[in-house]
Order: sequence, then structure tokens, then C-alpha cells
Amino acid sequence: MIKRFKNGSYDIAYITQGKGRDILFLHGFPSNMYMWDEITGVLSHQDYRTTVIEQRGYPLSSSREMRPNDFTIDKLSEDVEILIKNLDLSNKLTIVGHDWGTVVAWALVKRNRVHVEKLLSICGGTLFPSSKVYDSLNYIDGNHYITSFQNPEKAAILMNENIRNSILGAYRTKNKETNASLSINSLFNDINHDQYALTDKQIDNITSHYKANGFYGPISWYANLDENIEISKKWINNKVSQEITFMFGEKDLAVMLNEKMIERLNSEADLVKIKEISGAGHWLPYTHKESVLNEIYSLNKDY
Repeated sequence: MIKRFKNGSYDIAYITQGKGRDILFLHGFPSNMYMWDEITGVLSHQDYRTTVIEQRGYPLSSSREMRPNDFTIDKLSEDVEILIKNLDLSNKLTIVGHDWGTVVAWALVKRNRVHVEKLLSICGGTLFPSSKVYDSLNYIDGNHYITSFQNPEKAAILMNENIRNSILGAYRTKNKETNASLSINSLFNDINHDQYALTDKQIDNITSHYKANGFYGPISWYANLDENIEISKKWINNKVSQEITFMFGEKDLAVMLNEKMIERLNSEADLVKIKEISGAGHWLPYTHKESVLNEIYSLNKDY
């Protein structure tokens, strides 16, 4: 059953179920709270209380008047901190984040306004680099999609023209032909794709989900990369003592694990484990559920 809490003009949706050790799930782009259903369905019948949130700007947690500056990292973090306090998620809390959800989760750990015991970061990292990094990445059919997302109004119009097509493009796992372009025209467009992380039913459900408000709110998260760097300076030097696991897909084009990233992630906390899933792409919670569950169990094995 969906419940809600209010933070400013946003009514934030969430679901909590089960009893036991707390696990909080944070989705990324372009997903929703239901992406965790199969995983929470397993855990909530065990010794866990699972809580999932539809993050601000997404269809179930939107506002009538949304502006890009509603989605800075401090505001995104505050939503989750309020939920943690309201529900008293204090039973050995583990946070599991995917994609953008990992960035919010990392901010929660760094801000230290709520107690988090452990973190599982899936196909993401700690903080996006400056928008200038993406400005230098150009493809035959356009700029990097994150550069396009710096103008959320224009990008949303393009993606909203055919929401199902945009969803299919986002969730493709295999191309008919090699296409390494990360432009908005290629990445969020069903061109030359023949395998997807979602079933037909899931594709229909998430397409229907986004038809209510489109992609403007979620895209607006990307319009604050530079401001987020400045905001994060308030807590960037805070020590991280929690056990952190970073999971990546070997064939993830959006978030590629390389030696430089491995070195940086290992320096971020005292207790870091980095795991790469062979043959996997970006959508591990859908395509490699057992691997995700095993990492959750591994993080909780000492309890």
C-alpha cells in the first residue's frame, strides 16, 4: 500500500513492508519505486523490513510546479532523511541504491544526519563530475545525453514525444549493431535494439507510469551537477566508516568501471568492496536479481 509524506510542495510516495532489519531502496533514472518489487518481495518474507521510495520529481512524487533547482542533492537527501526519521528505520539500516539512487545514498552517508550502517551501491557512484566533463563527449548523432539534460525542458519534450520508445531505449541490454553513442538520440531511442532488461508487461507498466507527468522532473536532477559539487563541499571531508559495496555491470556503457574509478572508490571509505558482474549491463536489479540479493545477504551476514 502506497503511503505519502510531504516535504514542501512535494508529496513523496513510499511503501514499507515486513519486519526485521531495515533495508531502504533508492531507484535511479528512468525508473520508479516498483523496480525493486521482486527483490523486496523476497526480503520482506524473511527477517527484513523493506522500504522503497519514489524519489522527488518522479511520477508518484511530483509537484504541480517543478523547477530544476528543486532537485539539488541536499533536497534529494532531505526527502530520504525525513522518511528514515518518520519510520524510525533504525534497525541496522542498509541502504541499497541504483544509478542516481547511489548518489543520494552517498550523500546520506556523508551528511551523517541519519544513521546508516551499510551501503550497497549498484551501477553508480558517489557524485557526478562537473557538466564540463560531459561537454567534451560528442558523438556522430549529438552531444552526451547529460549535456542535453542541462536543458531539461527541451530534453523532456524530445523524450516525451514517444514515452514507450524512450523507455525501450533506456532499458535495452543488447544492440542489433554496435552503437556506443551516449547521445539522447541514441540512448533513449529504440533504434537497433533487440533485447531488454524488462519484460513486455514491465515495459507497459513503466510506460504507463511516466505518461502522467513525463520525464521533466527526473531529467531536472541532472541540471544541478555543478551546484551539487559546491553543496557537497559542506560534507565532502566527513569520514565514512560504514561498510560499502559497489556493484557494476561489466558491459555497462553508462557507468563504466575502470582503474581510475576503482582507485577513487577505494579511497572514499575504510571498508570498500568493489564487485563487477560478468556480462551484465546497467540494470542489475532486473537482470541479476540473485546477485543483488546475495550482496544484500553478504552485507547483513554479521547480524
